[in-house]
Amino acid sequence: MRLPCPSTKRKVVSCAVLFGLLIFTHHYLFYEPPGYICPYFRGRLGNLMFIYASVYGIAKSKGMVLVVDTNDLIQTVFPNLNALAIDSAFYFCNSSRLVYERRACAYDIDTMQFDNKKNTTLKAYLQSWKYFKDVEKEIRRQFVFKQEVQDKAQAIINNYTREYIQHSNISNNLQIIGVHIRRGDYLKPGKIAFGYKVATKSYLYKAFKFFRSKFKNCLFLIFTAPNRVDLKWRKYHMNGSDVINVDANERDVDMCALSKCNHTIITVGSFGWWSAWLNQGMTIYYNDVVKPNSYLSRDFSADMKDYFPSSWIGMQ
Repeated sequence: MRLPCPSTKRKVVSCAVLFGLLIFTHHYLFYEPPGYICPYFRGRLGNLMFIYASVYGIAKSKGMVLVVDTNDLIQTVFPNLNALAIDSAFYFCNSSRLVYERRACAYDIDTMQFDNKKNTTLKAYLQSWKYFKDVEKEIRRQFVFKQEVQDKAQAIINNYTREYIQHSNISNNLQIIGVHIRRGDYLKPGKIAFGYKVATKSYLYKAFKFFRSKFKNCLFLIFTAPNRVDLKWRKYHMNGSDVINVDANERDVDMCALSKCNHTIITVGSFGWWSAWLNQGMTIYYNDVVKPNSYLSRDFSADMKDYFPSSWIGMQ
């Protein structure tokens, strides 16, 4: 007895199933999972934030898995990081391939030209907003301070604002301008020889004038590092009826407070940079941060636009 031939429809279904099995088998046998990418953290809070944000942006663009250590400082400051946190990540990442940068404060696409299937550690500062411009919203969601830090920061702003209003009787449309000043460590001979510069008082006065001309009522809250050099300089040069020198706090509290002001004025350093970036109001920055033709100048692009966002306003 002869069996009936399968219908054309059944042949098509059988072929489709077979083809699907072949694809699955090929994928299973030859699939290479994405590699892990590890940041090489060094420096203080501002440096750590640049490293994390840039490596996160690179990991996203290359389809890699970002790995951090559960004990990394940045994990304690920002508990909502979207990374694979593991214990003793150093030992895991230590066996990976090392990739370096050519310039610390400029965008370099060649830094990202590596095989995304191989585990990689980026030993670089990566201080350019362009590395994470495509994931800006994600970085902002991750760089959210702990609630207790936010409460302390808001209390600082509220207390100084209340004090100012009581003495000035000005409250309508008051604009709070957060000012960050960094000088002390940049004045060391080695730093100066390398090419670092500090912002002048004339720059700060010009920045104050900009906001005073733009808004009727301003209050400038001056933040600085708790070292004698900066505190003394601030005491002698940052004065005025609408200027208040803020007592030093923990670094994350100060950065959070600066980010909660209406606008920012920054001088030099990555701490001030991130305070302004998190703020999202208007930012005035010092655009003469590097001595020309110095070793440090090689780390920046010629126009410095890789380092400073185009929406910020440069002055000197």
